[in-house]
Parts: sequence; C-alpha cells; structure tokens
Amino acid sequence: MNNSGLIDTNIERFASFDSALSAYFEKSKKKVLYNKMPLREKENTALQRLNEGSYLLRNCGIEINVSECNQLTLELFDLLKHNLKDHEETISTLADLFIEEKLSSSDILVKILKNEGNELRKIIRAHNIPEDLFTFFAVYLARPFRETCAEYLLENIGKYDWGYGYCPICGHWPALGHIGAEIGARTLWCLCCNTKWNFKRIQCAFCLNEDHEQLEILNPENEESYRVHACKKCKRYLKEVRSNFEVKNFPFDKIYLGTLPLDIIAEREGYIQESMLTVRYENPNGNELLMYRQKELKENGHSLNNV
Repeated sequence: MNNSGLIDTNIERFASFDSALSAYFEKSKKKVLYNKMPLREKENTALQRLNEGSYLLRNCGIEINVSECNQLTLELFDLLKHNLKDHEETISTLADLFIEEKLSSSDILVKILKNEGNELRKIIRAHNIPEDLFTFFAVYLARPFRETCAEYLLENIGKYDWGYGYCPICGHWPALGHIGAEIGARTLWCLCCNTKWNFKRIQCAFCLNEDHEQLEILNPENEESYRVHACKKCKRYLKEVRSNFEVKNFPFDKIYLGTLPLDIIAEREGYIQESMLTVRYENPNGNELLMYRQKELKENGHSLNNV
C-alpha cells in the first residue's frame, strides 16, 4: 500500500471516534463546567494583550464544577475504551485509578488547566502510567473546559491580529495546519481549546523562522494533500493538510489522529514533535517555563499515534 492509501485508510479508521468525540463535546456545552470562570478583561485591554503577543487564558482563581468534571471523566473513559480497542486494557487500568479514588479527576484537571506539566509527570511516574496515553486523556479531558474559556474570552472581541505560532487563547502549540486548496491561506488549529487562527504560509510556527532555505516540506510519495512543514533551525514540525473543505467544517481531530504516517516521516528526518502539554509562557515567572521544551522521540515511534 502506498503512503497516500495508508493515510486515507488511517483517517477513516478514526471516523467513528471523531463522531463520538464531537457528540461528547456538544454534550459538554450544555453543562455548567465552572463555578468561577477565568478573568475576562475589557475588549481594549484584551486586544492590547493580543497585539503584544500575550494569549488570553489565565487560569489563576478558576473554580471548576467538580461534579461535572467527575461525570465527564467517566464518559471520556467509556468513549476511549470503546474506540481505542488496542489500548482498552491500559485505559481501564487508568480509569480504575480514578474510580478507586487513587487519583482525583478535579485535582488532575486543575493541574492540566494550569499547565503544571512537571506535577503531571510525577503522577505518571508514581502510577507507572504510559505518558503518551495519559497525555492524550489529559488533553481531551481539558478540551471542553478550555473551549468554554475560549468562547467566553472571545465573546466581546471582534477581529484581532495574531502573528504568532502558539494559540492566542491558551498558548499551546498548534497540532495541525490547514491550507486552503484554492487561495492557499494557512490556518493553524489548537488541539487543546479548538481555536483556529491565520498564519503566514512560509514561516515556522515554533521559532518564526522565515528563511525558506531553512524550511522544508515533506510529502508522502505521490500525495500532495498531506505534508509536513518542518524547520531545520529549531527541528520542529507541523502536520498540514491541503483541502477544499472550509476551516469551519474541517474535521481537525480526525485528520490529526489519522495522519500518523506524517509523524513517522518527520521522525525519520530527525524532526521533533512537541508534547501536547507544552505551552508557550510569555512570563518566565509563571508556574513553569515550558517554552521549547523538547520531548525526545522514542526509538520505536509514538505509541499514542499507533492507535
């Protein structure tokens, strides 16, 4: 099978999972997820922050709805066990830690929302949990909460300029790029809060390098729709898809999950994939400085992406 067929087949494998995730997210929108929302500044102040390159979400002082958090945690585990059969045993083992109250859903969620990566890794080591699987669970558990914050923080803000590669709402690095097939506009997508923003075509999202000689496009053989946008300067890469589908209706989760061959191609060329927990801190005095934290690739590939 050629690479094109492999990617298309991989993507279709996630069709039912993507549908279940969409239903999970839609259901969560009807819930009251916070007892206290994050700080929302006035429009002028928010726009000034964005113009200065500061993303909007600051998690200090938030209060989550513990009951809804517990319910969503159980529903997410059921969803993952049903759709990721190859990982069902490991997912069940992780779920048991919460059911047996060895781990607290709300405590874990707060650590995720506050980007306390080092604390999360301590938990991973203490309970011998596969880091890739825990990270995957963590990102999707926090997604409804972060997406609620994104909608809340942008409620009274119109058009704004954002020239950075990290998310303007939560500060995480993009998981996927969308290239419009007709006009070639480039849109970046944040897996963590589902925010999308425009970005230059010829520029590294991670270090803002614009030297075309230091940028590389890697394509699977005989396939131009799927590609890797890689930077020789910082050694990071972003998966991209060229598509006629409008960004508004594009199935980002399904494409992101199904494009494992692109990760393999990038890894073989020596490029680095950032952890999904990595966030860009503009304040060195924050709870953790994670800018450009490199996650070394395992010799046997990405176990999470092998679902």
